[in-house]
Amino acid sequence: QSDRDRYKTESSHVTDISHKRTKMDINREEQENQPSWVKIVINIVIHSLLFLFTAYVIYLSFSKGVILFSWHPALSTLGYVMFMTEAILTFSENNLLSRNRNFKWRVKLHWILQAVGGACIALGTTTILAHKIINGKTHFKTNHAIVGLVTIILTVFVAAGGIWTKYSNDLRQYLRPVRAKLIHAISGIILYILAVISLFLGMYSNFFERYSFSSAKWVGGFILILSGIYILVNPMTTCVARFKTALMRGNL
Repeated sequence: QSDRDRYKTESSHVTDISHKRTKMDINREEQENQPSWVKIVINIVIHSLLFLFTAYVIYLSFSKGVILFSWHPALSTLGYVMFMTEAILTFSENNLLSRNRNFKWRVKLHWILQAVGGACIALGTTTILAHKIINGKTHFKTNHAIVGLVTIILTVFVAAGGIWTKYSNDLRQYLRPVRAKLIHAISGIILYILAVISLFLGMYSNFFERYSFSSAKWVGGFILILSGIYILVNPMTTCVARFKTALMRGNL
């Protein structure tokens, strides 16, 4: 009887130690996953810079009145800089707006932001095409227009890829889910780079140089490049990690 009691006592003691270690491990992981104050400040700064850039472009667009052309830079900047950027950042652990949410919630928010951003981009593209047609101007002559056209085409492709990725398990007979996700991620990264280039070239347009202050394009370029690097670091590292994992498991 005493041996049995001793065994129960020792087992209970071992179980308590195991539970304590598990709790300690969980607490340690939670502390490690908590963003440092530096990451929090950087995240706030990036959001603030992008908001200021978008607000300034919208202000310029309507500063001389509301015409059909005004909606092109305003809506395009709003779609790419605000909504598409935030959609990408939803999967970042350092993003204050979504870091405490589960993956399913982030995917849903990603879809909503991309849909709203896509609507803004579509309207912005429609207005510039209508403006050109009404005024009898030629299309796609400048570098900004050419890169913008490629960006719009790729935007449609990435959007279609996002829909495919969402239902990739049901479509696995045509394309493996891991391949679909990698294609969507890589094309999304390329799209964002093209969007930044297009916006940068837009700051050298007659419209921007005529109505903005002299160094605005340099300030805007700095904001776009700095924020672009910050925003794409996480998707690129995640994409490389997924590729390596899929390659090791032979899922490609």
